[in-house]
Amino acid sequence: MTDLLASEWLPDLLLRGAVGGVLLFHVIHLLLPGPRAAARFALAMFAVSLIGYLFCQRAEVLFVLPRPVVWVALALCVSTTAWLWLAARALFEDRFALTAPKLAAAFGLVALGFAAHLPRRDAIVSGLPDPGASALSTIHATAMLAFTAAALWEVARGWRDDLVEPRRTVRRWVALGIGLYASVALIVELAVRERQVGALLPALHVFGIGAIALALAVLIARRSIGVIFGLPSAQPDTVSPNDADPSPQPPVTPSPLPASPALAALTQAMAEQHLYRREGLTLSALATSLGISDSALRKLINQQMGYRNFNDFLHHYRLQEAATRLTSEDLPILSIALECGYGSIGPFNRAFRQRFGMRPTEFRAGARMERLRQAT
Repeated sequence: MTDLLASEWLPDLLLRGAVGGVLLFHVIHLLLPGPRAAARFALAMFAVSLIGYLFCQRAEVLFVLPRPVVWVALALCVSTTAWLWLAARALFEDRFALTAPKLAAAFGLVALGFAAHLPRRDAIVSGLPDPGASALSTIHATAMLAFTAAALWEVARGWRDDLVEPRRTVRRWVALGIGLYASVALIVELAVRERQVGALLPALHVFGIGAIALALAVLIARRSIGVIFGLPSAQPDTVSPNDADPSPQPPVTPSPLPASPALAALTQAMAEQHLYRREGLTLSALATSLGISDSALRKLINQQMGYRNFNDFLHHYRLQEAATRLTSEDLPILSIALECGYGSIGPFNRAFRQRFGMRPTEFRAGARMERLRQAT
């Protein structure tokens, strides 16, 4: 342990400790009671994994720490990009939940990382020759890159349909920046693996992580963690446990605003002209039909109608019509789904169950039983 405090190591360890302290601030803040508990936990785990990564990057640390501590540090280090992927989903999915398949993906990366790296550490500690990188190491590195690509996809895929302007800004600059930096970091590590590098490159790597973490800390200090989550500014950062329930909820009713011609035109287009029936209707296409800009339509739907996502806005109208027709018509469920704007039965079933808590067949059967009961 004394060697770790050697003069040539001290500046590097101090830098890593300082960055780890900023990340620890985020961990504590995220784990405080507040809305969207599952999302907070996923983001906190990403920050914790970065702390593990900072110290595992100095392989010498793994040689002097007790084996149980090494297990924890290595588990965090080798699964960083899996938690990045979950953090990206947590930021931009309003109903994010930590399901078993999501956690299995993260812990699967941990198992792969252990198999790839722990035998090498144990060999060196035992005084045996260094076996070097194995095929499992390459597979693990490839899996890390795949999770990073998946995180970038989560950031990009819903950007156009996101109606919350602060969250769109976070999506574009902060989350995308983290994802891109993680990609560059992994590529650099693959390029210099098994080679001797100076102190400058690792220091710049750590400094980059610290700069992003510090920027996020300043943003939170100036405003609120709600900005990161895209929560309404009037919503307090601490709420009751029931408010953290990820189950589907109706749109938040915004403060009453004077009716505008644009709002009247939008309501008419959806309720009377049934534009939502167009399969694959996009926000841009709807804005063009109304003769307004995309940004004006986002603001209208979000601030005056209370929707946070364009797809949720469409689902409201589509499912409202579908539910009415399921109780009054005998058409096949697929026909109703297609006529309401869904391209196939799968997305319709998922959206219907999320909204009503049951499958369309169960909903129709229940409505028929209720009619029979009333008739008798």
